[in-house]
Amino acid sequence: MPKVVVIGLDAPITKSLLKLMEEKLLPNLDDLRKNGVWTNNCLVPHPTITPPNWTTIATGAYPGTHQITCFHIPEEGGYPGSPEICIQAFRSTDVKAETLWEAGERVGKRAIVINYPTTWPPKMKNGIQIGGFGLHITDWRMREDGKGLRGWQWFINLADHQCATTQDLPLTDKLSITLNRGWRSFPDGEYLETQVEVGKYNTLYPVQPIKLFLLINPQKGEVLGFKGKEDESPVFKVRRGEWSERAKLRFQTEKGEREAYFKVKLLNLSDDGKEVKLYFTTFCSLQGATHPPEIAREIEEKIDKGLPLRAMEDAVTLGWVDYETYGEILDLENLWLAEVSHYLMKNKEWDIYYMHAHAPDHTYHLIINNLDHSPDSRLRERLERLEKNFYQSLDRMVGKIKEGAGEDAIIAVVSDHGACPTHPQFEGLSINRILAQSGLLTYREDGRIDWGQTLAFEDRSVYVWVNLKSRFPFGIVEDGDYEEVRQRIIDALFSYRDPGTGRCPFAFVLRKEEAIMLGLRGERVGDVVFGTYPEAPGEHGRHITSGEYSLGSMKGMLMISGPGIKKGAVLDRQVNIADLVPTICYITGLPVPRECEGAVIYQALEEENFPWEELRKLEEKYRRLEETIRVMRSLTHSYE
Repeated sequence: MPKVVVIGLDAPITKSLLKLMEEKLLPNLDDLRKNGVWTNNCLVPHPTITPPNWTTIATGAYPGTHQITCFHIPEEGGYPGSPEICIQAFRSTDVKAETLWEAGERVGKRAIVINYPTTWPPKMKNGIQIGGFGLHITDWRMREDGKGLRGWQWFINLADHQCATTQDLPLTDKLSITLNRGWRSFPDGEYLETQVEVGKYNTLYPVQPIKLFLLINPQKGEVLGFKGKEDESPVFKVRRGEWSERAKLRFQTEKGEREAYFKVKLLNLSDDGKEVKLYFTTFCSLQGATHPPEIAREIEEKIDKGLPLRAMEDAVTLGWVDYETYGEILDLENLWLAEVSHYLMKNKEWDIYYMHAHAPDHTYHLIINNLDHSPDSRLRERLERLEKNFYQSLDRMVGKIKEGAGEDAIIAVVSDHGACPTHPQFEGLSINRILAQSGLLTYREDGRIDWGQTLAFEDRSVYVWVNLKSRFPFGIVEDGDYEEVRQRIIDALFSYRDPGTGRCPFAFVLRKEEAIMLGLRGERVGDVVFGTYPEAPGEHGRHITSGEYSLGSMKGMLMISGPGIKKGAVLDRQVNIADLVPTICYITGLPVPRECEGAVIYQALEEENFPWEELRKLEEKYRRLEETIRVMRSLTHSYE
């Protein structure tokens, strides 16, 4: 059986990828495309959002079956509504479908799963898993004990990134610069000094921060970080505009002593040394984040390139780093994913490999509207470079994974959704506000919902619930009025016109039972399901899967290359990311996951009837063997 490799890219825009491939800027992805099958019309489940669709890619099941129906799900015993009252959907225990690697284990196959959302705690027994509890390797969207986190909260294993600066920026550690005093190896007054505590933000479990003493040399444009003034060797050394080498600190934590790895960039150091700006990456530790547990130490010792950090757009929006530095942070994460994948593929036993990289998603949330329609042409050019650079970083990652997989592997590159800019004249979209304008929802003076006067309310990204007495303790709608209220919801949404554009943003509004055509059903789906046009507010989530607007596309990406796959083929037929798993199983003979609902993409195969031809050959061999045995048994001798 050929090895199976699934490389997941979160929210790439297929049009942008194709353009860069045609410009010969993505050689590894382009090689897979030219030697495999590219799909022009790959659709994804609704809503177009991370946890449900990566779960579909792993199981071949639609959200109504695996029951991860949005980025958040109602907590057990809780109620639907806004993300603030629902938990983030990253727990494998909430998934009601079998993954491909679980199915593979039934026949003795081993898997490597890296940074794959909604797969923690691991359900595999014999494979290797790193992360799976969030969007990044060290980014937990649940507590360590498995309790879900509400809203958009995250914890970091070991601690989150931070910025230390003399500037007045939000959420930074403020630096106070003085002449150096009391250093063992540096004369008093020759340099400048300051202090910063590191390892203290968004920690998964209690961590004792470490105070670093910073020695500033403006003449050399250099900052050195020491654990103590008596130390001769710094923890890190960094020059103006550059990154330090990978550094290490040993922290005291509730879990015992833990090593964490990080890098530092000196973004600003004035000539007089009085203006300083340092960015510290995530303080990264794999301890407690792998299966089996002991693989964490091995990886930390063997992999010294990149970092398993949380590369997220908040570093830019807070003013801590510029776009170029943000791109470098993305590359550090992609490089680590590439290196650890290659190491495990070359040194461990495996049959199935799945991974996920989140770089495109964060970046498009950050830049796509300015990239599309900023009046500042220089800004647009800058963002175009960032877009090109992060795709090239991902391409290098893909190349390293290809190398680790070997020539005989089936390699699929797939995404959960795309991204689209918002029409610049759209003024926003609040479902609850629309319901309130239609008399279906009432707010109190303090801005909270008045449940005693509310007939319907918004739930997460694409759902609306009727406030039934029989379902909710705060409900007021009688069961007999259910259909009337649902029709009022549908009428309200379709009647709405955005004040800025004059357009109705809703492409469809369906009753729950009608949404089964989208693969949505079950108790985690609202009474009404809606989808918006791609130019409506937001980069993805509510938007229809086939939507394209301006430079954006909500379509998924899917290309497959390897043994049994056509070479240089482009498919215009509609496919779905749910089709990847059954297609892999059809080619390889892997067991089909129990809840799999996707279809085999026959047109991607060199031999569409390959399994049946193999069965016919086996049947012919069996017939010949049976005939031979029959003849042999009929040969008798008598000596009487």
